Amino acid sequence: RKNPDEATLEQVLAPDLYARWAALKRKYMPRNNKVERWRPIFAAGELYEEATEESGLSSKNLVWPVVRRIAKKNDIPITESMVAVKIEAPRDAIKEFAATGIDDSHCFAVTLERLETDLGAMKARANAWADGNLEALRALPFADQNAACREAILNATVAEKNGMQDLPARVEAAWLASAEAALRKNASTFALLPIGRLLADDGYLAGLRARGYEIIAPD
Repeated sequence: RKNPDEATLEQVLAPDLYARWAALKRKYMPRNNKVERWRPIFAAGELYEEATEESGLSSKNLVWPVVRRIAKKNDIPITESMVAVKIEAPRDAIKEFAATGIDDSHCFAVTLERLETDLGAMKARANAWADGNLEALRALPFADQNAACREAILNATVAEKNGMQDLPARVEAAWLASAEAALRKNASTFALLPIGRLLADDGYLAGLRARGYEIIAPD
């Protein structure tokens, strides 16, 4: 998690970006000084967790444990769509990652922007999700910092060397293949996904629609 050569965030970030970070850090985690030597991507993640938790929000998966328990209780088979990534020399990969920089400034900036401008809308989205209000969710778009941070990791040299750059596409292809297999086999199939992967223009439902499936959204 630490910057190469024990560099601080103030040393690796542009002055204006660090000033924005410092203001948010004072507000949400004033006593956490260890993050000042973390890479921007990890420092931003820690800040995001603290800020959202203080705002009464959580990124914990509350639904899956309930669904899994009901499925197992009723002897309903569960298919988890998985993609395996094999790293031949994991210790060397970790050492290389620790010693080299990654381009995570955009991830950092987008995370700060969300915390500066989007916390209120996050609460509105959470309530819309809980109520199943798709219209409200579509009316509250946002710049997803997770996508920017994932891209930063996947574009790192060590990720490229280990064939991880196309991982999101492989994950989507694996899920779509599992979904199609289930739809062919079962009279009815239930799938569980983050709502963002369903509503996005290039999301999983769009992938099914492109394969000829009819998608009927709930009222």
